[in-house]
Amino acid sequence: MPLMIRKSLRQAMFRLRSRRLHADAAVEIRALEGRGEGGMIVFTSYHANAAKRGLLEFAASASDGGARHCIFVTDRRQGWFQGEGVAAAILRAVSGYVRRHGLRRLMTVGVSMGGYGALSFAAELGAGRALALAPQYCPRPATFPSDRRWIEARSRITEFSRPALDQAMGGQVQYTLLHGRHNAEDAQHWQAFPQGPGIHHYLADRDSHDVIDPLRDAGILYPVIGAVWQDDQERVKTLMQRICAVPRAWGERALDPQTQPAAAACCAIS
Repeated sequence: MPLMIRKSLRQAMFRLRSRRLHADAAVEIRALEGRGEGGMIVFTSYHANAAKRGLLEFAASASDGGARHCIFVTDRRQGWFQGEGVAAAILRAVSGYVRRHGLRRLMTVGVSMGGYGALSFAAELGAGRALALAPQYCPRPATFPSDRRWIEARSRITEFSRPALDQAMGGQVQYTLLHGRHNAEDAQHWQAFPQGPGIHHYLADRDSHDVIDPLRDAGILYPVIGAVWQDDQERVKTLMQRICAVPRAWGERALDPQTQPAAAACCAIS
């Protein structure tokens, strides 16, 4: 069966198994109920592509076989969760679900655009940990002009309502990030991220934006998610070595002379 058909079937199954918490023109939020007091909040990536192969497959790792509740936040406009009312809708729907089910332990997770969302909203949602794979630091086209990826979607964003990530990444959250060290576009983003206590930033010896397939091929995608959930950074560090990913050195910058420092002020609320 072709991959696109299989993915469409998984998406259909996901919609049947999940419950809609909120939907409007900008954002859709769905939940898979779990058994425990923990919840994984998944911010989906471009075109709702969660971990590349569909929401249902990603839900298996996020839910740990139904032990955890899963909440999926999808930006229908492919707008990096920006815009009037988007944040309020996310906070209202997710917080309501957390309160109704008495969830006491939360984690945000996402890939690429979803990774940006996971980092941007973790503290506001009360998550204790966040995992972001190849996240962007800022979606504004003017911040990194040479990064032309998804430029049509990013150019359609009329209101950048989220604060800069160096402002949003605070509180008691433990952040885990992974980037490909040698990808020219990603390098512009990874070198802009703040460093400090509670930020565990890994750089893989790769030149691709795709860090999901290396994790999956090495058999460590789900173990990494589990280790971050357990706040076991020693385990995360050991697992990351399987794909030649090491912690970012203090003050480390990209070696590519074409990369440029982030204009953090340009990412603040407009």
